Amino acid sequence: MEDSGAPTNSSKVDNILTKLPEIEHEATLFTSSGASILLPSDQKRHPMVFWLAILLVFTALLGFVNGADYVDGDSGIINHRNFIYRDAERAAPGTAILLGQVVYEDGAPAFNHTVKVTVRGDDGSVFEKQNTTDENGNFRITELDPGLQILIMANDSRGTAQLVEHEILLSAPPPFAFEPYGFTTLKLVFPTNEEFNDSSDGTFISYVASEAENNSQLYDESAAGMYVMVGVGFSGLAVIALGATWLGWRENSRGMLRMAAILAFFSQGPYSSACCLGLLAFALTFALPKLRID
Repeated sequence: MEDSGAPTNSSKVDNILTKLPEIEHEATLFTSSGASILLPSDQKRHPMVFWLAILLVFTALLGFVNGADYVDGDSGIINHRNFIYRDAERAAPGTAILLGQVVYEDGAPAFNHTVKVTVRGDDGSVFEKQNTTDENGNFRITELDPGLQILIMANDSRGTAQLVEHEILLSAPPPFAFEPYGFTTLKLVFPTNEEFNDSSDGTFISYVASEAENNSQLYDESAAGMYVMVGVGFSGLAVIALGATWLGWRENSRGMLRMAAILAFFSQGPYSSACCLGLLAFALTFALPKLRID
């Protein structure tokens, strides 16, 4: 028997869509509303954004100069000797060790030269601790007091005793280390006979007065390594602040400008006036009006 209600194979094939139906007449399927999305970088900047960016750039540049001042340490406001001397004031007596080498101006080691450092006892007495250079010009003096001391070099090999006097700065033990002694390494240059002949009596040269006046005492530059790293950090923050300022200005981003103000503030170090500029820039980011869109 035939089942007249069952669909045939030909009817199934006819219902399968094999291609898009043809449109008899032209018609617009999609139309544009004319609206557009305006990116932050395409928005018109408020004039206050420009002047705020200028303030941030100036403040960040001050922070970079501050970091460079820390790294240099011999000129400008920051002086490594002041930091080392401050640590030495809190150190215990007898905790400094002086290591060094005495050479002539041509670089040759000064053999059998006496090196003396003044030491003040707890009872107020003053005496000298000394050592003699070996064949390589090296010497070592222990149990010295950290801080400013007077160093004297003596040479008896030229017939008449020749004395050279320097003011030196001995390092204290590291504040956050278990090392009980502070080590100071110096390379000392012994003057030539011509320099002695030009001195007042021909046998004695003292640099103490000029070194004290110009704050240029001999010191171990490696003892200021921590302060150099601090300076590199300040300069790095300033560079990041400059980048954040540029991004904030380009993207009209209050958040980025605010971040730049925070970074610029922390790059200032002891410059209190520049810190005030960073705080001012940070406060102005909250006062930025709503951006206009033309």
